[in-house]
Amino acid sequence: MLIPCQCCGKEYPKDFNWYVCDKCGYRVCPFCLSRHRGRYGTGFKCSQCAFGQMKYVHIS
Repeated sequence: MLIPCQCCGKEYPKDFNWYVCDKCGYRVCPFCLSRHRGRYGTGFKCSQCAFGQMKYVHIS
């Protein structure tokens, strides 16, 4: 099963290593961590919600 990065749209396997917001669940691949930008921030700060932080998660 492939899941798209919510920043670049490239699809990766479900068990890929992702950065996921701990508040809203916004998910980006490691390659987009420094590229995702939005109203609320960039990098380890979630760009989609006011208080979220991007955490490294291995989804299995």
